[in-house]
Amino acid sequence: MKLRSLYLKVTDMEAEKSFWQNFLGRSMTVKSKRWCECKIGEVRFALLLNDFGDTFANSSCVPVFEYSQVELPHYIDKALSLGATVAVDGLKDPDMQSIILNDPEGHEFELTRLHD
Repeated sequence: MKLRSLYLKVTDMEAEKSFWQNFLGRSMTVKSKRWCECKIGEVRFALLLNDFGDTFANSSCVPVFEYSQVELPHYIDKALSLGATVAVDGLKDPDMQSIILNDPEGHEFELTRLHD
């Protein structure tokens, strides 16, 4: 078994696409009015336009991005400068060692240091 895709349902495709492309530092390679995606390793990270009536506040799926201890502060600052907000700052918690952020539409994502 392998994980093929992870996608977020969004209401503002252009704003979310801009945020994620800028944060990830890569372009969406597949783009349409309702779907866009890019590859992160072997997984497709995608956005699906929620134009079919689902109501939700945000996603309960939390993508986790791992960085070296040296890179992590840069990516936290980058996400914040692009409009992300802090949901949970667990960087000082020895059991957590990560930060959970919300993208501009409210989807949570986590930034953490590389784990073995």
